[in-house]
Amino acid sequence: MNLNPFEFLDNFALMALAAVLYGIILRLEYPKTVRRALGGLLFGVGAAISMLDPLRVAPGVIVDLRSLFIGFSGAFLGPLAMVLSLCIGAVTRYQLGGIGVVPGIVGMTLAGCSGTLWGYLMRNQSRASIRHLLLLGLMLCTGLLAFLLLPVEIRTTAFTNAAPYAAASYILGALLLGTFVERERFYAMRERRLTNEVNTDPLTGLLNRRGFLQSFEIAQEETVSENGAAILLLDLDHFKVLNDTHGHDVGDLVLQSVGATLRNAVRQSDLLGRLGGEEFAVYLPNASMADARNIAERIRDGIETSTIASNGAAVSVSASVGGCWSLNAMDLTTGLKLADMELYKAKQGGRNQVRFTPTIKSAA
Repeated sequence: MNLNPFEFLDNFALMALAAVLYGIILRLEYPKTVRRALGGLLFGVGAAISMLDPLRVAPGVIVDLRSLFIGFSGAFLGPLAMVLSLCIGAVTRYQLGGIGVVPGIVGMTLAGCSGTLWGYLMRNQSRASIRHLLLLGLMLCTGLLAFLLLPVEIRTTAFTNAAPYAAASYILGALLLGTFVERERFYAMRERRLTNEVNTDPLTGLLNRRGFLQSFEIAQEETVSENGAAILLLDLDHFKVLNDTHGHDVGDLVLQSVGATLRNAVRQSDLLGRLGGEEFAVYLPNASMADARNIAERIRDGIETSTIASNGAAVSVSASVGGCWSLNAMDLTTGLKLADMELYKAKQGGRNQVRFTPTIKSAA
């Protein structure tokens, strides 16, 4: 049997394409689980394509780079993605048939588990170096142990002829594909970081107006609000007097304290934003009217009881809260307008209180 290692070069072009598509998936505005699942499907398709032009060791026994793609799925995307890519690879190998079906699927599984282990070991590393990628390539070679499951008359040929080429290709492929993937990860993370900076208020760490509007639109598409939803608008009482009396430095500390109070008072699924100055907004998806009132009161009470030390004195502030609750889809412009009307009533009614619109079917 005469094996030519250059037959693997087509797979290297496939690696570059897979890395580019991987980068596109990283940039999608989807939840992390969805992006990982899409990445798993991508690497699974890469594994399937690599099996279409393999090295043939014997009738029904082939060698290709499927384990590389499946291993990378586990290494860079985690167990869920690895299982998805493994399923695609296993189904493809089963369809191709031959005596190498079982060893082939076992080899993919070993490589996928090895890649996932590598990803776990790398969890505290920001980037993978050449040394790390070499280690990944060596770990993926564990899939070649599946040759032991071949019949004796084929096993020796597989180990002596195919295994060295496959091992070299896994290691070289890990370096090449790993470099492509790391480059895409770096650029995607940088873009995401820049986007976060554009959408985040630097003082409080909450979303700014632009970020709140964008995140609201995404939340509207992704969240099923079976119990209704609410928008809260809150404004700090007499904040200008506080700034004039204690200075803007203390005022900034108060705003930071309010941001922390808001984060502690709401649920993980809720959106928080500083719309400007001392005005904040909260979106409560999937919240009943009672839930919304309770959260609003928790916010108001948390702000009132928080204090900031200034020149040995405790500085505190209160907030007025206006809320709009909707049973159905929540339109942000209308919701903010109705919440602002209730906020005005809270201010006129003595401040440091919560006011809600009467129960309505929709704020759309």
